[in-house]
Amino acid sequence: MYSYEFFIKTEKKHIDFINKIIEAYEGVGVVRTLNPKEGEIKIITLNYFIKDIEKILENLRNKGVKLEITKQGKWGGII
Repeated sequence: MYSYEFFIKTEKKHIDFINKIIEAYEGVGVVRTLNPKEGEIKIITLNYFIKDIEKILENLRNKGVKLEITKQGKWGGII
């Protein structure tokens, strides 16, 4: 098992909503805001939950939340 991260670009107004949705799925991932002005966040998860995070993000897109995964891969060790 290893940690995995998704770097995401979204609108500033969606950051808190995305965070709350991920928090609602207790233990699936942790959201970190990298640059709030630019809407840059990352979600840190375990490799076991990669597909779950992808499904959550796809469902958010389908509900009108603009987001783009700009990079993903094994966690780089930076919180």
